[in-house]
Amino acid sequence: MYRNSLTLALVFALCGVAVGQDSASPPQAGLDDRIKKLEEQLEEISVTAQRAKTKLEDTPILDALRGIEVDGFIDASYSYNLKSPSGSRGANNERLNDPDHNTLGISYAKVGLSRAVSGLNEFDAGFRFEVGVGRMVKDAFNQSGDILGSEPIAIPQAHVDLQIPTPYSPLLLSVGRKYGWFGVESLDLPTNPNYSLSQFARFGPKTTTGISLGMDLGAGVRYTQYLVNGWDRVLDNNDSKTLGGQLSWRLDEPSLDLAFNWIVGAEQEDNEHDKLWQIEATIQWQASDSLKLSGLLRYGQEKISRSSSSSSSSSSSSSSSYEDTSDTGKFGGLLLTATKSFLKVKDADYYRIALGARGGFFRDQGGARSGSDQTLGELTGTVAFNLLENAAFRVEYRHDFSNKSDAFVGGSGRNSRSSQDTISFDLSYSF
Repeated sequence: MYRNSLTLALVFALCGVAVGQDSASPPQAGLDDRIKKLEEQLEEISVTAQRAKTKLEDTPILDALRGIEVDGFIDASYSYNLKSPSGSRGANNERLNDPDHNTLGISYAKVGLSRAVSGLNEFDAGFRFEVGVGRMVKDAFNQSGDILGSEPIAIPQAHVDLQIPTPYSPLLLSVGRKYGWFGVESLDLPTNPNYSLSQFARFGPKTTTGISLGMDLGAGVRYTQYLVNGWDRVLDNNDSKTLGGQLSWRLDEPSLDLAFNWIVGAEQEDNEHDKLWQIEATIQWQASDSLKLSGLLRYGQEKISRSSSSSSSSSSSSSSSYEDTSDTGKFGGLLLTATKSFLKVKDADYYRIALGARGGFFRDQGGARSGSDQTLGELTGTVAFNLLENAAFRVEYRHDFSNKSDAFVGGSGRNSRSSQDTISFDLSYSF
């Protein structure tokens, strides 16, 4: 804007000089004086304009807005249960983001505002705030005691970050609600090789609300300590807090991420004595530009209060009597995933086609996580067609099975089957 103004002023001034020369034919000395005076005026205008621009850029509002980003995604899907169970809503048992049979809908969509800290050893502040909607919202984010209750809208993440310099490396203090730090899958569905989420995503802490402190310890090692209200809780359901942590190690060559995760606390309603704890080891290896392998091993226990027929700590558990006579529920299992990509797009950082495979089992002795004493397993295969770098169409086949004969819904509308097979289609767009 300032450059255009200066250009117009110069043009008009030169035109005036030319006209004056033709009409009055002043001597050369007079013309030089007028040009010198004009140059001085233009210089004053330029300096004034630059000062105004600098003052505008240094205002607190623009400084606060600098670095803020908008991102999000929308994932639309259709799932069909090949066992043809009676009914649609909730007919796909033991699922988190695709529990409905023969139904079109929005699995999960969200938009977020964020500002990342610099990562340098200096004072800095950032934040993240998200709003989410979709079928997955109720089971994943809006449990009893949460701010928005059972409404089909949620605030999946909302936290403020403060970066504090130290003599070694910056300390990151974060306060608010975040995704859980367990597992090798993200609740942001388009980022995963498979459309559906595994039992490990369903039975782990999907979100936590509280305080975390993290610091790089050197050589790719980082530790983060958490103090939170509990598993998937915005408002605590007892007078005890939950402790957790993550010790991670990242290597660039080869591209390898290892993590050890832990959490312990009282999670049952108005019960500060019976504890739930869980530990987990994860590995993620980018074997090549087109091949990624991941895995996890998890184990946990929960002291079961016989005054309640089911564990209140699991938001997705159904109320049922435990079959195990022990006072302690034990759970855990193994999950493996692999992603192979093909047909890399020229001058771009993505492939046209990706194949995702996932397999695992989850033992729930005492029903602390699923509400029933059983061993669950799954085999999942997904083909992704990446239409654009930020848009994909996926087709998935998944086989779930259990050692219980009544783990899945049958044709009568009651649980009467030991397995289920589903095929799903989803279309996602990220920004």
